[in-house]
Amino acid sequence: MSETLLLGVTGIDVFPLLPDPVVCTDSSGTIVLFNRAAEQCFGYAASEVVGQPVELLIPLKYRAQHSESVSVFANQSGSAERIMGERRIVWGLRKNGEEFPSEARISREKINGQIVLTVVHRDITERAEEERRRDAVAHELDHRIKNVFSVVAALVALTARHAPTVGEFRASLQDRLSGLAATQSFLIGTDRGAATLGGLLEAELKPYCADETGSLVVEGEVVALRHETVQPLAMAFHELATNSAKYGALSQPDGRVTVAARIDEGRAAPWLTIDWLERGGPSVGAPDRAGFGSLLIDQMIRRALHGEVSFEYNPDGLACRIGLPMVARSTPDEQVLV
Repeated sequence: MSETLLLGVTGIDVFPLLPDPVVCTDSSGTIVLFNRAAEQCFGYAASEVVGQPVELLIPLKYRAQHSESVSVFANQSGSAERIMGERRIVWGLRKNGEEFPSEARISREKINGQIVLTVVHRDITERAEEERRRDAVAHELDHRIKNVFSVVAALVALTARHAPTVGEFRASLQDRLSGLAATQSFLIGTDRGAATLGGLLEAELKPYCADETGSLVVEGEVVALRHETVQPLAMAFHELATNSAKYGALSQPDGRVTVAARIDEGRAAPWLTIDWLERGGPSVGAPDRAGFGSLLIDQMIRRALHGEVSFEYNPDGLACRIGLPMVARSTPDEQVLV
């Protein structure tokens, strides 16, 4: 059998000009024709595959099923055409060993008394990858939305429990929901890159700090934050910043907040300690009872991030220490939190 099989009424051989990979076999599955597009797709020259079984172009795990299916199709009578593969995906195998998804249609014709099977392939690697990315985005969006609703529900419940009047409940809840919205904007802005502790602090404290005053100082380790870490940590810092703006260092023109991050070498597992230290504000004393802010911070750090938190009410300013487990050191200059 030769390329004369593809010579039509006009006598012109258009087989090499077809844009899609086309592979023709006889009824036994031996390759008899292999066009230029197939050479580019599979990485073989036609001279390497003509005369070889078509299973050469199929991953090993699919060969037995493919051979049986094609044999049944080849031995039926008359001309026919159908889509190959379950869910319309057929896996191909390139010469370099790479497997790739494709769409394929197979047709059966009798030419010069012999059965010829023609398979037209279309590599859908890019489309499959785009679908995978779209599914991943949808899954991430679903996860974030559910997380936000859970956080809002907790905020409403905790705020209502500690607000003595409806007016205070409304004001407190609106403030915290605004902080939550700011965190979402921060997350969206960092979707293409890693969120950092410094970036999060600047976003949360921006409403209270003028850039030229130096009222916020971030020192120590450069810390990269995973998305699931950002939300609870942002809420903790929002509470610290709000409290400082009302009663602490950020309520005074010369007040300063210093946040220092360091690795705690004294622990068996990787651990990061973050110190929030206020100076230059009004004299501070320990409260008679834990307020909503400290309870929320404790809940976010201990329950959501499996960390530790403590407060010291020094006369010259509040000190808050937050301890968080780290995933790993990704580079010599970065850490990633749980």
